[in-house]
Amino acid sequence: MANRLDPAARREQILAATLRLVARDGFARVTLRDVAAEVGVVHGLIRHYFATREQLVAAAFDAAVLAELEGDEEVAERVEPVEALADWLTSTPREHYFVWIDAWSEAPRNPELHASLMRHHRDCERRLARIIERLDEAGLGRSDDPAGDARMLTALVDGMAVQHHAIGLVTRAEADHVVYTAAEGRLGLAPGTLERSRPTAVRGQWAVSDSA
Repeated sequence: MANRLDPAARREQILAATLRLVARDGFARVTLRDVAAEVGVVHGLIRHYFATREQLVAAAFDAAVLAELEGDEEVAERVEPVEALADWLTSTPREHYFVWIDAWSEAPRNPELHASLMRHHRDCERRLARIIERLDEAGLGRSDDPAGDARMLTALVDGMAVQHHAIGLVTRAEADHVVYTAAEGRLGLAPGTLERSRPTAVRGQWAVSDSA
């Protein structure tokens, strides 16, 4: 049996355990009993914090994405805009996209997860639009519609990520090349600008430590 924890620490422990199971088994296969076993508590304790499995997995997704977005806000507002754009568009680690891909698949059957996914998707688009605004303001690129450009590039990044991570149709380098080329053409950047600025992707690290 797990040690006695205060409610906030126990809730974080439950969410961390849920994310470990989601990363391993996917949203659809995670049950409250699985999470209880992972934490080392009785099944009823999980229901004390989350009445349904749907609420639990949505809360876990929320927690993980919010942790990511803290770093994303720093990139969107403070990193030099060309470097920030390259960072944003570079393929993220496999674990990151597997969770997002699985969330997209589960969302039609889970209203709580659907709402969370929609909210975070719009947040990501907003942050990318801010990077594009800064690029335009600095005279390093051009955009008459940062929100529209962000929407298009987000869709392209997501589509290439599915092709790369889910089915292996393209390599990471090929996925990045397609996205970089499209972004450079749309935003008036010289060809090769983003490749030269290409960082080592660190966004989307879904490793969650147990706080027990």
